[in-house]
Amino acid sequence: MNAITTHTPQTDKNRSGLTLLEVLISLSIFLGALTALSQLIGIGSRAAVQSQLRTQAIIKCQSKLAEVLAGVQPMEPVSQAGFEESDDNWKWSLNVEPGDYDNLLKLTVLVQYAGESETISSSYQLTRQVRDPAMLLDAANTVETSDDTSVLEESL
Repeated sequence: MNAITTHTPQTDKNRSGLTLLEVLISLSIFLGALTALSQLIGIGSRAAVQSQLRTQAIIKCQSKLAEVLAGVQPMEPVSQAGFEESDDNWKWSLNVEPGDYDNLLKLTVLVQYAGESETISSSYQLTRQVRDPAMLLDAANTVETSDDTSVLEESL
């Protein structure tokens, strides 16, 4: 009896390496994931810049309102004025209008940052109602005048 040996083709179990199709599919999955991650990094960095600008706008707005309330800055309307200590991209405005009740003024401070591109910008606005300083001066003058009149009457 002759022994006939038959040659069987290799099965997937004995195969070594990857096919070109598998390499291309894995490469496309890797590049897709890399693209998605780079987009997320870009979004995160833009959000960080916006957050930093908003924080600076809040601080500048609060300090400018404090200057107005302290009398360092007069209570007069101002439009798009620059800050002394910062670059030209920061502007502030002050709007003074009658308040909701008698003898009140409504102060609105708006701080804006306009960067080189449209995506880098920020603004913040604070509104506060305060007593009208003119009303306080009129009341003080009235009291002073009435005191002077009573002193004159007593001396006569």
